[in-house]
Amino acid sequence: MKNGISCIVILLFLGFAFTPTLSASRFEELSGSMFFRNYGGNTLYVGGSGQENYSRIQDAVDNASIGDTIFVYSKSSPYYENIIIKKNNIKLIGEDKYHTIVDGNGIDHVIEIIADGVTVKGFTIQHSGPNEIPDYDAGVYLNYPSQYNTITGNIIIHNLNGVCLHASKNNTISMNIIFDNVKGLLIFADSVNNSISKNKVENNSYGFFVAFTIYNIIIENNIANNTEFGIYFSFIRFHTVQKNNFINNTCHVYYVERLRLAFDRNSWIRNYWDTWVGFGPRLIKGQMYTEFVGQICLPWINFDWFPAHKPYTIDI
Repeated sequence: MKNGISCIVILLFLGFAFTPTLSASRFEELSGSMFFRNYGGNTLYVGGSGQENYSRIQDAVDNASIGDTIFVYSKSSPYYENIIIKKNNIKLIGEDKYHTIVDGNGIDHVIEIIADGVTVKGFTIQHSGPNEIPDYDAGVYLNYPSQYNTITGNIIIHNLNGVCLHASKNNTISMNIIFDNVKGLLIFADSVNNSISKNKVENNSYGFFVAFTIYNIIIENNIANNTEFGIYFSFIRFHTVQKNNFINNTCHVYYVERLRLAFDRNSWIRNYWDTWVGFGPRLIKGQMYTEFVGQICLPWINFDWFPAHKPYTIDI
């Protein structure tokens, strides 16, 4: 009897030991395909000729079903609308990002997403409202609990906030020109696991303003000519800032961290800094908030240990 029990225990151990493991990247791929698969929906058209075309983007959005694509022609541009997308897995595609213009007319968000798996591609998105409180008016606003969205290949210009992530997770913001906004990207309130890559974030007041969040990746962006800060971090942790260009910003980076979370560091990896002296690490200055020691801010430094010697080529 004891020999039989021993054999069973050994077999169970061997079963666990040799069970294949699933890598994090493979799990993300599988989970994404399970929850946000391509439904093979219909295509709706806006701004073209013919009876099947809509004249307003919002009308097409309201009549779309999960998995549908909405294709917007440039010839009827600009579209003066404030678009709200509440249906999952919608693809909103512009004919030409330079000439397919959605203009918020200075009111509210230009495009607000309250859904999952939405793609916005191929537009100029401009003229949000001017109000920071309570709604953080933006060119593209990803609102809680929206997740797994893709904002790519757009020109986002002349907004209060170019792209705003409000408690929105697992999004991809890539290949956009984010230009001449007050804040290029505002990311806050537990917006986690977002990837911001290969964007031109230029000529804003703040390139990035990131607060009260963790685990985002900022990689291979051109962060240039921003008049206040290239990146401003406020009480964030475990962010990766890698292979970006920091060029001609008034202040490339500033941050405020909490002393009690001093070991929950952000990683600065092989960025190009036009102010780097050319040898040794690049010092990154900020402040440490000592909430349990008199509640004061002390000078603090982080390091990019191995900066790039020349700027990266970031093609959009």
